[in-house]
Amino acid sequence: MKLTDIERVNHLVGELSDIKALIGIASRAEIDAYQVFVEAPGDGSLKMSQEGPSTSHARGVGVSDAFLGRLKQLAVEELHAKREQIVTDLKALGVETEG
Repeated sequence: MKLTDIERVNHLVGELSDIKALIGIASRAEIDAYQVFVEAPGDGSLKMSQEGPSTSHARGVGVSDAFLGRLKQLAVEELHAKREQIVTDLKALGVETEG
């Protein structure tokens, strides 16, 4: 294995640890912790959340618990997909990832 491969493996192992922690956070978070923020120039941004009201920098829209539940599901799925990509990259470098 080349030195650059070892450095890449170390980097990926660090990313894997980080993503596992993020999956835990996202999975345990209540749906009211989720929000969508659409950033736009000036005061044109949009915040979609359970609380809804506008802030000084964004318009606010209240959304349903069902919307936030789907948002949470999407977030967790995306984090799992990122984890799987890291595992795939590690396997490609010859790292055993089982166990």
